[in-house]
Amino acid sequence: MVLTIRRRWFRFGPQLLEIIGDGFTDARANAGRTALQTLGVILGVASVVGTMGLTAGGRAQSMKYMAESGGVLKVSVYPQPPDLMRISAKAQASRGLTLDDVEAIRATIPGFDIVEADVTRRLTLSTPRTTKSYRVGGVGPLYPELHELRIERGRFLTAEDMISRSAVCVLGADRAHEFFGNADPVGHGIRIGSHYFRVAGVMAYREFYWNRNDTYNGLGWMNELILVPVTTMLAREVGAGDRKVDYVGMRLAGIQAQKEATPALRRLLLARHGVEDFRVYDRSERLEQMNQEGRIYDITFLLCGIISLVVGGIVVANILMASFTERMREVGVRKALGAKGWQIFVQGLVESSIVTGIGGAAGLVLGVGFVHGMAYLIDQPAALAPSMVVAAVVSAVVVGLVFGFFPAVKASRLDPVVALRYE
Repeated sequence: MVLTIRRRWFRFGPQLLEIIGDGFTDARANAGRTALQTLGVILGVASVVGTMGLTAGGRAQSMKYMAESGGVLKVSVYPQPPDLMRISAKAQASRGLTLDDVEAIRATIPGFDIVEADVTRRLTLSTPRTTKSYRVGGVGPLYPELHELRIERGRFLTAEDMISRSAVCVLGADRAHEFFGNADPVGHGIRIGSHYFRVAGVMAYREFYWNRNDTYNGLGWMNELILVPVTTMLAREVGAGDRKVDYVGMRLAGIQAQKEATPALRRLLLARHGVEDFRVYDRSERLEQMNQEGRIYDITFLLCGIISLVVGGIVVANILMASFTERMREVGVRKALGAKGWQIFVQGLVESSIVTGIGGAAGLVLGVGFVHGMAYLIDQPAALAPSMVVAAVVSAVVVGLVFGFFPAVKASRLDPVVALRYE
């Protein structure tokens, strides 16, 4: 079999290479016609690469924000008041999210490796520089791990602080500067509500902007935090015996745990409350939704690019047909001198493929340049997956083969007598 293939190559290989060379020569000799043929292909490929690259860049920014603020494994539960006209008396007696819910989640759902409560109140703070009302959060010791917070000076709240209900606090970077200027706040005291608290630590400044012109810091809320132990907040500021919390933050132990842990969380809270008076926000579910939306956009833009390629293919076919008509006598002479039909067919197909290949390469360069240019202007990462590039170039070549097929077949079947009589 190998010997047969070699014999056929030695027989037809040189002819095939000569035919391909003739195709390149003809494309170079008719540069204007070739440029016109490639225009539609260039725009089609560039639109596919450009639009898919920009949408992929937007998704990359979303992933970066998630990573900077706790990752995709974060799950949050917020209170959501139900419709009181449609629920039972048992459901109306629900106290909402409480520390008892937090303890139940920790004890019964192993899919979460972090479960932290958050109790937020608006309290009056008095410092040497200001007296003003601020939002103060009562949190647990794993709060920094949950939200990717970083301590710059001092320490964060500890388990001992929770047990002893210590009067200590941790400040965000902006709050520390607002209260103490350039001085080190660690060890100093501030009055929160009706009690004095000692500053145990200061968190590092965080920032995230979606693009160069964006003035909103997506992580600015971290810089404005004022945090105290959740047990201290409940005991000193909320009131003895009140265990109600405003938010429960959790982190999945792994992406595999999401399918079981999140539904189990909903079932547990529904069984404890008797009504769905809560809202679960699962980042992994949101990520999957984003991916589905992204696929829809990719398919839409790909279809738009394919339409452009089809239009370019029609132009290629029309120009090849016109070229075939102009060169009918030449084709007739070649066939009269012994050229085979397959040789005429291959040359026509090669010319079409050359044109669309050049258009695909030029469109690829234009699309990549467009993506990087727009990414620079809006300060967004350029995301170009190899699959995008391959899809665009393969689409261009396929269009060339499909739309060059009919003119090539017609030329290969031409009767030499008819061709030689053509004026």
